[in-house]
Amino acid sequence: FFRCPPFSFLLLQITPCKMEFLESLRASHASLSGDLLEVSELRSRNLWHELTMKLLALSEKPEIRDALLPLFQNVVSPIASKLKPLSVARLGVTCSETIDDPAAAQSFVSELATALKAEPQAFTLLRCQEALFILKQNHKEQAEDVLDECKAFLLRHEAQDVEAVVHATYFSCQAKFHKATQQYDEFYKTALLYLAYADLSRLSVEVQQGWAFDIGVAALLGEKVYNFGELLGNPVIKSLDEGDRAWVHNLLRACNKGDLQTYEQLTKQYSSQLASVPELSRSAAFLKRKVQLMALLNYLFNLNVQSTVIPFASIAEKTATNLDQVEFLLLKALALGIIKGIIDQVAQTVSVTWVQARVLDREEIRALCGKLSTWKDHIRQTLDSVSATTAYLQAQQ
Repeated sequence: FFRCPPFSFLLLQITPCKMEFLESLRASHASLSGDLLEVSELRSRNLWHELTMKLLALSEKPEIRDALLPLFQNVVSPIASKLKPLSVARLGVTCSETIDDPAAAQSFVSELATALKAEPQAFTLLRCQEALFILKQNHKEQAEDVLDECKAFLLRHEAQDVEAVVHATYFSCQAKFHKATQQYDEFYKTALLYLAYADLSRLSVEVQQGWAFDIGVAALLGEKVYNFGELLGNPVIKSLDEGDRAWVHNLLRACNKGDLQTYEQLTKQYSSQLASVPELSRSAAFLKRKVQLMALLNYLFNLNVQSTVIPFASIAEKTATNLDQVEFLLLKALALGIIKGIIDQVAQTVSVTWVQARVLDREEIRALCGKLSTWKDHIRQTLDSVSATTAYLQAQQ
């Protein structure tokens, strides 16, 4: 009964809803009997908003997965004109995820997008999902073109009220594209944007762990990511602590602090886990250099405001770098744009004028407050000295 029919049909031109379909569904899905009975009652009373909310909630239950597509075809499609287009699109996206064949899923989403083309947000939502199915067929250039089209829509309407679910779907699909093309920096940035728009309470622990793991790996491998504060402050990263991937969370914390000793200990402790991720196992040298750069940033951040000229020897000690390699480390940091300053090769010092902004944790915020207090006291002393000198000079006249 629930076998999927061919996809060459117009989704919104199906025969009217038959209540016997819901009765049959109730019989075959006893655990959802109450939910399906409520759907029947809301449908018979033409309570479209309440029915939409119920269908959206029902579609998220794993027990309905095998019957979700027939439910869409027999219940949603006949009354689609009565429902909010974006809600129809959301239901269509959920249905498409139950179709195993990416080509068939793409066809389903494409036809629904065509039917809802007059509704920009619904159309964009479905086009994002279509790009994902195109990507699953390994047509990366075509998928990128579709995502660029969706991005253009969001940019044109950024000053308007675009629903969060549209943004979340776009950033989710865009992040998966960056993952497939191994663009770690772009994936890290886009995935965090997805988490900013997504309703995390509706994501299962397994899904949250998947995102946290992928973002964590991208953070470690990204060539331009030198602060993990935004990720470590996101609640999704804590989901890793509940499974066998807690090592990623521990490694991220050590790297973010530039704690080289802890990093070395963790790489030995989790050698088998690191070996299971080929991207990490073949990037050992890059990761060590990255931790050294993050140690440099943390060292510079914690310096007193007066200590802007730093000897190479101090940097070598704090970053576990050979003295003859400090200049190379500083040049790398300058090239990446994570610090600004002037190297004095003769004096073996560096004058740092700027350090990349970072997302701070509570401990770092407390340290910053202490630095501001010290700076305030220094300014007060300077003012007092200027005032005393001014009074003396006036007295001499």
